[in-house]
Amino acid sequence: MHDDEPEFISNINAKKEIAWKKLYRNYYPALCNYASRMIQDEVIVEDIVQECLIKLWDSPVTFPNIRSLTGWLYQAVYTRSLNTMRDQARANKLRQDLWDSVQGELTEEEAVDSAIEEEILHKFRTIITQLSPQQQEIMKMSMDGMKVKEIAETLNVSENAIKMQKKRAYSAIREELGECWSILLVTSFPNLF
Repeated sequence: MHDDEPEFISNINAKKEIAWKKLYRNYYPALCNYASRMIQDEVIVEDIVQECLIKLWDSPVTFPNIRSLTGWLYQAVYTRSLNTMRDQARANKLRQDLWDSVQGELTEEEAVDSAIEEEILHKFRTIITQLSPQQQEIMKMSMDGMKVKEIAETLNVSENAIKMQKKRAYSAIREELGECWSILLVTSFPNLF
């Protein structure tokens, strides 16, 4: 790569695709190896390196030579790896704290009920995102405790239009969840309806 260093750096700075392919080919394996010294999960390591390369592509930074480019890449991977390790440690601590706080408080039956409620709520939220934007907005307002009349006034539409959209949304939810899950949703979360 040393023979064409000025051209390569110029093309990197100009964001030319041919140079980026060469950059990826020449740096990606070494950067992954470097990150894997800190993080043992290969998938996370690859994500870190790809994120750093994307960050470089999106960045206005330019480089006078290969050495400065190399330094930037290794520093970016190092920093991102440390941030990932910090985030993982925080997440592990939160999980452990939650487990410790729940451990003595919930019976096995309560834990199962809680898990079922969480699964229902997760499915419900996923279905909501598949509704039309207007239905999503109406459902959000309903979940916030607004009545049909208040929603109609806020959206400047008729109450019948709100009722029709809610009916369609409920139908879609029931169809996706199935009757059994729909009953559990209504009984577990009556304030949503």
